[in-house]
Amino acid sequence: MPAYNAARWIGEAVDSVLAQTYGELELVVSDNASTDDTAAIVRSYDDPRIRLETTSELIPPVHNHNRSVSLSRGSFVKFLHADDLLMPTCLEEMLAMALDDERIGLVFAPREILLDDPEDEENVAWRQEHERLSDHFAGLEERNDGRALFREVLASGIESNWVGEPSAVMASRACLDRVGLFDPRLRQIADLDLWLRIMLFYDVGYLSHPLSAYRHHAQSVTATNARLGRDWLDRLWLLESLAAEPSLTGEERAAVVRLRSAALRQAVRSQARHLASRRFWSVRDLSAYGGYRTRALVTRRPQSGHRSPAPTEQEPPR
Repeated sequence: MPAYNAARWIGEAVDSVLAQTYGELELVVSDNASTDDTAAIVRSYDDPRIRLETTSELIPPVHNHNRSVSLSRGSFVKFLHADDLLMPTCLEEMLAMALDDERIGLVFAPREILLDDPEDEENVAWRQEHERLSDHFAGLEERNDGRALFREVLASGIESNWVGEPSAVMASRACLDRVGLFDPRLRQIADLDLWLRIMLFYDVGYLSHPLSAYRHHAQSVTATNARLGRDWLDRLWLLESLAAEPSLTGEERAAVVRLRSAALRQAVRSQARHLASRRFWSVRDLSAYGGYRTRALVTRRPQSGHRSPAPTEQEPPR
């Protein structure tokens, strides 16, 4: 559970973990130098299964996600954001599916959406549009060929995350050891990038009923990134990561390259808008991408970025 200034919600999130019907678990809370009562609330629980690890300085959000996974010790990793919730049978059901077939690297399920203001028309419309992401897949079964799911998303243009946010997902440790963790170059769609990489090598389990709840609110990382435009290069970085994947077929690689070209054009247009509004931090992002492409052209060996070092600038997750 990565957390930053989550005092408003983290108690409910922890309670939802402790209420699981499967109790052989550890809850690792990676507190990202919070300035509110997040750490104090976690310390107030008298349960040996809870472990709080606090950073001394603020780190980028995706790095804190990776830190929380690296600190955990289980053979399976259930992601949970500090403002989300798990249904009581979530661990039991997901773990049973994962244990049933070692070829399954990822298990996911739909999630309910909790709105801070359920009367707000925009929030209600957002929930209606995003509540059943998995319906975009054609004919999901309990066990699915991951490569087939990858090709479905690729054929769609990789426009959205059909699996869902991290709180909707469980992954095996062996799977994460093989494909890596969240790509720190990405600010918004690092989860989608990881799910796609897992699909290339593993089968995917699916449970058709909601097993988590996603909280949609204005203080979330998602809302902040969208408001400030921090994710303007995300799509390009995701496609660079896929283009560097040697296991792609020729047809798959050609599709990725076409999408990358379109994403580059979109990024250039976005950069122009940033410059017009004097958001000069985006120049640093463009410089980082330009350096990557230059190195790739010189070495002719583009590198996947999910194990790359921290970005040059830090930014608060909220």
